[in-house]
Amino acid sequence: MKRLEKFFLVLFTVAAVQAIAVAEANATVAQSLMDELDVNEDDYISLKEAVRHIELLRNFGLIDDNEDGKLTEIELSSSKRTPNNSIAQASSN
Repeated sequence: MKRLEKFFLVLFTVAAVQAIAVAEANATVAQSLMDELDVNEDDYISLKEAVRHIELLRNFGLIDDNEDGKLTEIELSSSKRTPNNSIAQASSN
């Protein structure tokens, strides 16, 4: 019985570590775009700021869920259209 408990504990631990890694990787893509493009540091990427990143600019309207003309970190991290957001892209397959 002890072996089975240890096995499930290890299995659960591996799953938890993987989930954390996926969440951090997803947040890292959005955070790095915010750090790079949010010049005025208002926690939004405006269309004017997005001009510096062609791939993001190309999908700006599709990423902007609430259509306010600004991208938030949440919108960036949850969209499969965000450049290099492999986590969101993988979940859509």
